[in-house]
Amino acid sequence: MITPHPFAFDPSYGYTLEELLNVELTEEEPSDFDAFWEALYKKTLKTSLNLNFKTSQFRLDGFKIEEVYFDTLEQVKVGAWLLRPLNEPVEHLMVEGHGYGGRQQPNLYQIPSNTAIIFPCAPGFDLSEQTGIPNTAGFHVISGIENKDTYIFRSCAAAWWSAASVLLELYPAQAENLYYRGWSYGGGMGCLMLPWDNRYKLAELGQVSFCNHPIRLGSNCIGSGEAVRLKFKRKPEIRKVLRYFDAAYCAKRIQCLTVFACSKFDPAVPPAGQFTAYNMCPAHLRHLSIFTTGHYNDYEYPEQMKEYQAHWNQCAEIGLPDWRK
Repeated sequence: MITPHPFAFDPSYGYTLEELLNVELTEEEPSDFDAFWEALYKKTLKTSLNLNFKTSQFRLDGFKIEEVYFDTLEQVKVGAWLLRPLNEPVEHLMVEGHGYGGRQQPNLYQIPSNTAIIFPCAPGFDLSEQTGIPNTAGFHVISGIENKDTYIFRSCAAAWWSAASVLLELYPAQAENLYYRGWSYGGGMGCLMLPWDNRYKLAELGQVSFCNHPIRLGSNCIGSGEAVRLKFKRKPEIRKVLRYFDAAYCAKRIQCLTVFACSKFDPAVPPAGQFTAYNMCPAHLRHLSIFTTGHYNDYEYPEQMKEYQAHWNQCAEIGLPDWRK
């Protein structure tokens, strides 16, 4: 147990590691779950990208950085940063998701030199800011939540699918080397969108959010999860909508080798949800990295760097581009 901490609740929620490794779903998925997601994916891929490139203000030695804008499901406009190596051939393609704070710039730290990477902004945030979509996590996460056909997560998952389409349109010869990386919101969104998209070969999902709503809705937390919990208390009927956007159901259907990074103590994303995603993924495809804490930067501990090192080693072992180079 981590003590003291500033939270009015226990961010470990009383679970032991053994219990976390055995958390299961307690609710059946909707009967039309597959049909719902497959229809969204097919409709998204039929949407013309209408690519538009702009020069970026950001610079990184050895890379060309551009802003790229494209259409996704129902012509929602998405902006992203695109990094492409200048001096080496592109061997890998990567879509990187972001956390629920949005993304004010591309990741410019220890980028693999032979990889073209797209950093999409979720609809509503930063380069994808637009009228009618909130740009703060607490409001964004409940936008359109009253109906499965209006919930903002439809557009967000579609934005990630379309971001992959951008890379594949630019580099069709590297279609066998498309990877995904995302943590927190990016981990949850990755878990939602991956099962329906067989173009991805490998994935890294950290601190998966939106997972196991029966537990999540009953757990005090901070951030976007708390916004959903409070909305549920006022409008319990949203439970039926959230069943379509539970990453645990999607984790059962993941088709590619995936490294899950799960935290035992996390005030923003209850650990039981994170571990449910790992537990539900097919055993022959899943790999696990365990972290002492998540979403809690005020706590440092001697094993922290060892945990990250072990995680990076697992990612490299399954073939993900090595971000340490």
